[in-house]
Amino acid sequence: MEPQRRHVIVAGGGPAAVETILALQALAGDRLEVELLAPNAELTLVPYEVMAPFREGRERRYSLSRISADAGAGLLADAIAAVDPDRHLVRTRSGGERAYDSLVMAVGALRVDTVAGAHPFRGARDAGRLKALLADSGSGRHVRVAFVVPAGMTWPLPLYELALHTAAWLAERDIGSVPLTLVSPERDPLGVFGQAASDEVASLLDEHGVRFVSAHPVRLQESRLLLMGGEELEVDIAFAVPRMEGPRIPGLPCDEDGFLPVDAFGRVRGAEDVFAAGDVTDFPIKQGGLAAQMADVIAARIAADAGAAVEPLPFSPVLRARLFAGRDERYLHHALDDELEPASTAATYALWSPPYKLAGRFIAPYLTQLDKERESEGGRASARAADAPGG
Repeated sequence: MEPQRRHVIVAGGGPAAVETILALQALAGDRLEVELLAPNAELTLVPYEVMAPFREGRERRYSLSRISADAGAGLLADAIAAVDPDRHLVRTRSGGERAYDSLVMAVGALRVDTVAGAHPFRGARDAGRLKALLADSGSGRHVRVAFVVPAGMTWPLPLYELALHTAAWLAERDIGSVPLTLVSPERDPLGVFGQAASDEVASLLDEHGVRFVSAHPVRLQESRLLLMGGEELEVDIAFAVPRMEGPRIPGLPCDEDGFLPVDAFGRVRGAEDVFAAGDVTDFPIKQGGLAAQMADVIAARIAADAGAAVEPLPFSPVLRARLFAGRDERYLHHALDDELEPASTAATYALWSPPYKLAGRFIAPYLTQLDKERESEGGRASARAADAPGG
């Protein structure tokens, strides 16, 4: 009689959850019974959503049904409502209960709008406001625009891309006299990537005519952006990325901001057999590539516990980001555990392979393959349409 396989529930429908199920399949094979618990039907890649106002149809969305099937995982369309770690049970929003041997929390964080008067930019759903602004600029109605990073837990890179794309769009159409300002609590532009990469980003902003202001934005009121300390900037319209808050999962410990405290192997402190990856954790940098690295650490730990020949290693974060700047792009790389300056790198060529915007060991090559399939199917569909009568 074969031993019963351990049941692993992966909660969430974002990059960390998908990386987890792909990694578990690759590392543990059929030693585990994996179930994806997700409220959404599609994986949406937020890093590509910033292009929505500029390049229609370039957003990236993938069926979770297809992904889970390819990963050999079951799929339950529901969401976590609470966890009972003592009984190894999760309660779902629909009122059901699911037992687990290991639970991976990859449910993300809550997005909170914090800069009063600024328009939130959370992706394609907020693209309309920026499109309207660009249309006004194209018709000669010029306004002063600020791109605002709030204080607190957030990931600022998409706002840099938004500012740079806007500058490039205006320049390509010879639309001048539109002052663009990026306001951020960071001391230096994208300083989390280290000095060398930050200097390159600062140069990009300068080349595109985007002014960088290091300050804590408070609110936009009557064409004035109030900064902490009492200073003001003349601004007509502002776009802000949201601040993140932890989801405060009932039954699980959390810090004062609602995030799950984890150790170097992704285990939630004080909750046996519960792991967490990505934005839901108390790791201070919220980024998809780091979420994928956390997921890999957890998958290796679970696979090793199931008997796979895998050596679990602790989380050693490496920041990788592909920064889109109009027609330019930069690959940014920074090993956060390495205090040596050469660990900070910015290049015009790919620093990892495949050069996907979401850099993850398993998710990047997998989604690259799905993109190739989609392009191939699109090409065949176009060919069929051309060959059709009247085509």
